[in-house]
Amino acid sequence: MATKIPVVLAGATGKTGKEVGRAIAQAQDMELIGAVGHSHVGMALSDLWSEPGLSVVIRGAVDTIDVPYAVLVDFTEPTSAYSRILEATARGWDLVVGTTGFSPLQLDAIHDRVQHQQNGAVLIANFSLGAWIMERLAQDASRYLDQAEVIEAHAATKRDRPSGTAKRMARLLADGWGRSVEDIPVHSIRLPGMVAHQAVIFGSSGQTLTLRHDVHDRSAYAAGVLAAIRRVHEFRGKVVQNLGDVIVPD
Repeated sequence: MATKIPVVLAGATGKTGKEVGRAIAQAQDMELIGAVGHSHVGMALSDLWSEPGLSVVIRGAVDTIDVPYAVLVDFTEPTSAYSRILEATARGWDLVVGTTGFSPLQLDAIHDRVQHQQNGAVLIANFSLGAWIMERLAQDASRYLDQAEVIEAHAATKRDRPSGTAKRMARLLADGWGRSVEDIPVHSIRLPGMVAHQAVIFGSSGQTLTLRHDVHDRSAYAAGVLAAIRRVHEFRGKVVQNLGDVIVPD
């Protein structure tokens, strides 16, 4: 029998972490060996998630999980995630990160650390298949239409604004047009009742073209995260930021 991939989940008490964690626990080729959360420390996931049989106990920090290797899956916030990522890379762990809001200096430091330590790392703002398809459609549209604005909306609890997904979209459009990313307007909405929504509106004489993607349930991220966990060890010394590099065979 093949060895299961050991996974440590940071953000186990969050809404996205819960959905991703359940998918990891149910995957036949993975083993959820540790969980980190900012609340409910000491509680078993079987109680928190109402998932009988999950004996993993929530820890307050990743340094309390003493294993030689794991894939750290992080869906938290950038301040705590940054130090956790550096610690995990120093221990030889690989990374699958959906946390957004890192500063350019933090991102540069993560890239340098991954390259130096030869870890595998997947840092993607949005692990949903629809978001990746939307990026491809927007890049195709931008070949013919050269004016666009980005609108993103998330739950009121999301701290970073604009979202990492929207900033990536603006960067892709700016690079395609040879412009500064500051030239691409991005509008942010934070309201109760929302999960994750994004639209790119292209304008031309007498017409507009709107591309829109909506996540109504955080389970939309699970398939992309599982694919990243399975392949991250292949990306030695690299930080992968395009979901297509994970889900599309070479």
